[in-house]
Amino acid sequence: MRGSATLRGGVNVLLATYNGSKFLREQLDSIDSQTLPASKITVRDDGSADGTLSLLEAWAAGRSGICLLRGPRLGVANNFFALLGNQDEDSEYFAFCDQDDVWLPEKIERAVLGLREYAVDEPLMYFSRVELVDENLKHLSFSRVPKRIGFTNALVENVAIGCTVVLNRTARNLICERLPQRALLHDWWCYLAIGALGKVIFDETPGIKYRQHGNNQIGGTTSRLESFKRRMERFFRPRGGSQRRSDQAEEFKRCFGGLLSAGHKGVLDRFLFVRGSIRERISYSAAMDVCRQSWLDGALLRVMILMGRV
Repeated sequence: MRGSATLRGGVNVLLATYNGSKFLREQLDSIDSQTLPASKITVRDDGSADGTLSLLEAWAAGRSGICLLRGPRLGVANNFFALLGNQDEDSEYFAFCDQDDVWLPEKIERAVLGLREYAVDEPLMYFSRVELVDENLKHLSFSRVPKRIGFTNALVENVAIGCTVVLNRTARNLICERLPQRALLHDWWCYLAIGALGKVIFDETPGIKYRQHGNNQIGGTTSRLESFKRRMERFFRPRGGSQRRSDQAEEFKRCFGGLLSAGHKGVLDRFLFVRGSIRERISYSAAMDVCRQSWLDGALLRVMILMGRV
């Protein structure tokens, strides 16, 4: 595949960092080793207190195409939204990048080739499967291949692993014109927006080594048992003041409701029934038109709807 993707505007890698000095050097080296090099790398450090900034400054010294932004602390999602919204008039593609993974050499090239199969004026989002590895990069497993991709899935579940996501300029502009005040995750919000208003492209070939370690802010699971345990923990955890899927859906309607097709608007409005009376929740759970990846997840979703916890 080397050299097979000729770019008009290039790729801007959007790297979010926070106290990531332990693994960051390997990630930077893997970005440098791409068969299709990034034309620009924009880094935003979210207020690190370790050696992350010193490492970044030493790595960026004497290099062109590096933009290093510093704090203040925003949190994971808003750090990426700040990166996405940073002024950039030249790049054609925007690739989310975490600080502790390792990109495989053809990661950028595969994404660009996948995106270039569609019209540039359509909002496009690419994401891929990942190889789950331990902190020493030893293979653990591969992420699952999603069975359902699109808006009806994105309302209730995020299957787009953020560190694999690449947006075209049209998708980036669409999202930045209506940045959310309430979003569960940056990648989930992008999946929801492009699932409703554009095209989501999934690549079954893993593009990165997705490192699992004790400091992961968001991590994958390496077995069906572990996945089941995490789902149960999330289900029985007290809700407290945390946001729910329906909160994100309501924010999505505020930002993008006027752009939705009649079909998608109907799906969204019906889903917001989960915020209504018990009678409305019973009615919706019996004939819901949103979907998750497995029958078990679907069954749990119905229970959560009935309990008013979605």
